[in-house]
Amino acid sequence: MLCEAKRLWLKRAASTVLPRSKAGVVAAVVALVLLVTTIFLWDDLDGVFERHAPVPELSIWPQPANNPHPSLAVIIPITKHTDTRFYRNMWMGNHEFTICETRVADCSMVCGQPGQTTAQADVDCLVRAAKNRFNETEFIVRMSDDMLVDRSYVYGIMEEYKAIDVPMYISSTEQANTSGSVESGFYMFNRALTKCISDKGTFEERVAAGCGSAKRVDIDATKMWQGLYTSRNKHINLAAKGKS
Repeated sequence: MLCEAKRLWLKRAASTVLPRSKAGVVAAVVALVLLVTTIFLWDDLDGVFERHAPVPELSIWPQPANNPHPSLAVIIPITKHTDTRFYRNMWMGNHEFTICETRVADCSMVCGQPGQTTAQADVDCLVRAAKNRFNETEFIVRMSDDMLVDRSYVYGIMEEYKAIDVPMYISSTEQANTSGSVESGFYMFNRALTKCISDKGTFEERVAAGCGSAKRVDIDATKMWQGLYTSRNKHINLAAKGKS
């Protein structure tokens, strides 16, 4: 009697869950196949995205524009010839802050003073922007408007030196051994250096006067291009002057 009751219960359950027609069976099978296929395809695509676009730690990922203390600022001196749209549409556009010697379109901060050379105005703008606008920013990059820099290089530096609480900066040996001008080239420094750098002199002189023996790291020139970018099917003159 008990076995018969179980048999009847299973029969009723099956008739409730399973489709009542051949069309229903076919529809159920198709739905199951689509579900399994979707799961496998999603897994494959997820693997592709993970291989080609690994997600960095949030501390070094481009921050929203309304974040008052982003972890990176990219300061670019511009002139009337600079195509700011070019940089806004690249990775540095998430961090871009423009400075200029005299007022031009798209300039965020004008820093030139009467009697200053372009090099003096450039370093003044850089230090003033760092101290007044980005004094809580973890890292600051300064790059010329005729440069491209590999973003993985910049993010890698941030990851490597994020725990350092002493003043540090990255420059070329040539920059360090000459006038210390930042009129052309690449600099990168941390928040600790922003807080101690002096207000007078070349960049190197300001670092020495305000921060003492700051840690200097030599740049990897293979990770940046100035004036000309050539790779595979790309040949770009970064220094060409456009229409004013």
